[in-house]
Amino acid sequence: MKPIINDQKCGANEKACTIINICPVDAISYIEVDEPIMDKRVECVVSSGCGCGCDCGVNIGKCEPNPYGRIVIDYDICTGCGICVEKCCGNAVDTAGV
Repeated sequence: MKPIINDQKCGANEKACTIINICPVDAISYIEVDEPIMDKRVECVVSSGCGCGCDCGVNIGKCEPNPYGRIVIDYDICTGCGICVEKCCGNAVDTAGV
């Protein structure tokens, strides 16, 4: 199954996102949008409190949620390998189907 991104868990921060650069087929990218995505309140899933869910300590203070940004998956390129589901530090990617 192909992955989907839960925007309410995703901080949509191009610099803090761990899955953009690990996708073996470059199917994941960051885009800016003209309107806020919903009301963009990110649920931090670990104790770092930084909004992106990453507990590595490196991103603290740098990963504010961006209401005008979005991490996207190009399903024409995505092979469904599952690496992004496994490696997303905010648990924002799942294989609920596409």
